[in-house]
Amino acid sequence: MKKLKTWLLERFLPAWAKDTVYFENRMLQAKLELKEQEVRELNAYIDGLERGLRAESRIVIQNGGQT
Repeated sequence: MKKLKTWLLERFLPAWAKDTVYFENRMLQAKLELKEQEVRELNAYIDGLERGLRAESRIVIQNGGQT
């Protein structure tokens, strides 16, 4: 399918239209990469918070005081 799409773009679109389409595709690809990086960072942050919350429930503080 990609070969057909490429062939149609190269065959029937004028040069300025091809340049515009390719430029917009590059811009959108760059935006997508930034968003994917942001998602990875947020997932890592979430994983860290979950680990911290699980570890917090295991901590027992003994201060030696009277109860």
